[in-house]
Amino acid sequence: MVGFSRNNAFFILVGLGFGTTGGVLLGFWLARPHLATPIMKSIACTSFRDPDNVVVCNTSVPQFEASSDILVRVRAAALNRIDRRIAFGYGRTLRRLIRNYDVNYNPELPLVLGRSCAGIVEAVGKGSKSGLEIGDEVWLAAQWYESGAASELVVVPETRISRKPFLIGFEGAASLPYSGCIALSLMDSHGLTEHTCKGKRILVQDACSPVGCVITQLAHKWGANVAVTCHTRSAPVIHELGASDIIVFANEHFRSNFIDVNVEKSNLINELASRDKFDFIFLTTRIAYDYKFLEKFLAKRGVIVDAVEPELASDEYGPLMRLLLGVLVKLKKTASVIFRTHPDWGGPHVCHLVLDRLAGFVNDETLKTVVDRVYTPNEVEQALDHICSEKSIGSTIITFR
Repeated sequence: MVGFSRNNAFFILVGLGFGTTGGVLLGFWLARPHLATPIMKSIACTSFRDPDNVVVCNTSVPQFEASSDILVRVRAAALNRIDRRIAFGYGRTLRRLIRNYDVNYNPELPLVLGRSCAGIVEAVGKGSKSGLEIGDEVWLAAQWYESGAASELVVVPETRISRKPFLIGFEGAASLPYSGCIALSLMDSHGLTEHTCKGKRILVQDACSPVGCVITQLAHKWGANVAVTCHTRSAPVIHELGASDIIVFANEHFRSNFIDVNVEKSNLINELASRDKFDFIFLTTRIAYDYKFLEKFLAKRGVIVDAVEPELASDEYGPLMRLLLGVLVKLKKTASVIFRTHPDWGGPHVCHLVLDRLAGFVNDETLKTVVDRVYTPNEVEQALDHICSEKSIGSTIITFR
């Protein structure tokens, strides 16, 4: 009986010791100071329906997702027309499905906008082989299905970033990565290079768009005969970029003149009818047009190239179609893991090699950046209104200096 009591006393003391120690540690843990989550200023959409849904707000500072990622302090970012579409729901279904199968992917609202930016490297992952160092001046681009770049800090994979051209500042550099990648992707895919452009007749619809500015310059520098459409206000700038034949519209809605209800009376049709046929027609803004009718103005084997991000049927999918799309997303993610590749969800080819090419074009003065307006983050509403206006030229920039 005595032995039994001593054993009980021993276990009781041991239990009290462990319990007391555990209680003290738990108390210290609960009483510890809670560090606030680091936040930053971002331009983001807070819903997909409210017309005033794009605001400056506080978002969490992004964290490295891979050892090769790079942290950039943004000095300037470009807002594009696609950002306006994203703010009203473009790609929302696909972004949500991608997140379902990727714990590192976070498209939740607020969703940061901005497809390209320029800034300074603030941190480099230990596994990065990019050669970039803290303090380097860089530029980068983001796909439409990714979180944007219009924030104070951005974390980017090393494959999406490159040193910015040394001849231009941050505002000019921010204007080019996304639109430049679109332009180069389209020109490459249709065999238009410095060796093949010479003598080609090319029409650029709305040459004052960011993509139109790039295509106009490269095609001209490579020896093509470039005709363009633009607003009267833009004509001097577009002429400076190399357009040899400028079709101008003076009214407030010049893009609607591209194809009127009565095509036979369309101002543009009358203009095109008096010109030689084109080898390529590039369409750079969203307008109502008739491919079959435009083909009348193409030379034999001529091509119409649409540079605008296509509408996504998935944005209107019901439950069954979303389920099937979810299966497809899962299969693509699985295949990317097996073959060690990145799944392609659409959009231009964006990588450091394309950015390096663009930087080379800027540094050898083949390509000029075109910045129309520079706004502060608090002026984001005016910036978006200007992007969608008929008279915008080139890129609209938000500065974070």
